[in-house]
Amino acid sequence: MELIMLDAKRKDPLYMQLYQHFRKEIEQNRLPEGVKLPSIRGLSGSLSVSKITVEKAYQQLMSEGYIQNNNRSRYIVNKFEGIAVPAAPVYKAGRQTGLKRRSDLVLFDFSSGEMDIDGFDFPLWKRYINKVFANKSRLVGYGSSSGEAELRQEIVKYIHNSRGVNVDQGQIIVGAGIQTLLHTLCSLLKLNYHSIAFEEPGFKHGRQIFSDHSFHILPVKMNKDGIDMEKLAQSGARLVYVSPSHQFPTGYIMPVGKRNRLLSWSEQVNGMIIEDDYDSEFRYFGRPIPALKALDTGDNVVYLGSFSKIIPPSIRISYMVLPERLMEVYRKNSHFYNQAASTVEQLALARYMEDGHLERQIRRLRKLYHEKKQLFFAALKNILGNRVAVNESDAGLHTLLTVKSDLTAQELADRALARGCRIAPVRDYYLESSPEKLPQLILYFSKIPAPDFTRAIHLLKAAWFD
Repeated sequence: MELIMLDAKRKDPLYMQLYQHFRKEIEQNRLPEGVKLPSIRGLSGSLSVSKITVEKAYQQLMSEGYIQNNNRSRYIVNKFEGIAVPAAPVYKAGRQTGLKRRSDLVLFDFSSGEMDIDGFDFPLWKRYINKVFANKSRLVGYGSSSGEAELRQEIVKYIHNSRGVNVDQGQIIVGAGIQTLLHTLCSLLKLNYHSIAFEEPGFKHGRQIFSDHSFHILPVKMNKDGIDMEKLAQSGARLVYVSPSHQFPTGYIMPVGKRNRLLSWSEQVNGMIIEDDYDSEFRYFGRPIPALKALDTGDNVVYLGSFSKIIPPSIRISYMVLPERLMEVYRKNSHFYNQAASTVEQLALARYMEDGHLERQIRRLRKLYHEKKQLFFAALKNILGNRVAVNESDAGLHTLLTVKSDLTAQELADRALARGCRIAPVRDYYLESSPEKLPQLILYFSKIPAPDFTRAIHLLKAAWFD
C-alpha cells in the first residue's frame, strides 16, 4: 500500500484526503478484495489525526461500496470491478444487451435522501446518549406506547415554533419512522374509511401500506399548486394523503389559498386529511408556509412529521398528531400498540432539543444544503448542458431531471447503474401510467460529497451520451 500523505493546508478536509487515498488504492487493485484496513484507533495514532477523521473516511468508503464492516472489528475491502469509464451498454430495438447491473458497487447514490456525512455532530449526540444511561431506572421498562413524555413535550414546542401547529402533547404519538406510524393510523381509520386518495405521482410506500390494510387507492393527479381539487371531488374520496409543504417527487408547494380550499373540502364531505410535512425544514428563501394543520379549525387533519432529514435516519424517530376523535379510538386500544422507537434515543433527543441543539442543527443543514444545491445545479448545467432540463426549486434535497433522450427512464437508470450511479425514475412513483413525454429522473444531492459532484455527473454523461 502506498504511503498515506495528508496535508492540513489543502482545501479539502483531512477525512476526504484519507477517503480519496483508499479509494485510489482499491480502484488500482493495490488493496484487493478481503484485505483488512487499519483499525480506526491504530490509523488515527499513526497519522496523528482524530479518530473521527478516520471514521468519517471509512464511513464514506463504506457508503459507496468500497469496503464493508460485518463484525464491527475491522473494515474489509469489497470486490472492485473497474468502473472508472467502462464502455456504454448496447441497446437494440428497445432491449438491452451486454449490461451487467452492479447494484452491489454503487459509487454515487442519487436515489437516496440520506444525510451528508458532515451533517451531524456524532460526538455531541454520544454525550446525550451517555446522559440517558446515567438514569438506568428509565431504561428497564417498555416505555410509553405513545412515546416518552419529555420528547412529546419538546415536539409540541418544536412544531408550534417552526410550523405554527398548536396541539397538546396528549395528541402526539411517537414512532420508529413514518411507515410504522401509518400502520397504526390505518388501524384507527379503517372503521370509517375504505378508500383513500393519494397524490399522483406520490409516496409509493404510503400507498402500499394503505393497500396492505385493504384500503382502495384513488390516484389524483397533481397540478403545480398541489393536488387537483376538482379531480379529488370527483373521486368520491373522504380521506386524502397530501404533502403540501414540499410534495415528493414533484417538489410542488401548495399555496395558502389552496390549503384553505382543501380544509373546506374536508368539512363538506365529513372527511379527513393526512398531512405528511415532508422536507418542510429545507426551504432556502423566505419563511416556510404554515403547516396545513396550523390552519385546521375543524380538527380534520392528521399531521405526520419526521426527524429523519435533520438527524440520521438510523435513529428512527417520527411523530404523528391525531385529531381528538382518533385519539379516543387510540386510547381505547392503546394496549395493542407497542412502542418501537428506542427509549434511550427518545430521551436523548428530548434533552438535545431542550438545549437548543435541534434548532442549531437545522440552521447548519440549511446552510450546508443550500451551498451544495447551488454547486450541484451548476455542475449539472456545466457538464450536461442543454441535453437535460433541471427543475430548480427553492426547497428540498432533490431535483427532477428531464433528459432529452430516446431512451426510457428505466434504460437511463440502468445505464447509470452500470457506471456506479443509482437513480430513481419518476415514473416509479405513479400508480397509473406516467404522462411524461421525455424521461424524468430523481436526483438527490444531500448524500453525495460536494467535491464528488463533478466526477459523479461526468459518469452520468458517459452513461447517457458518450
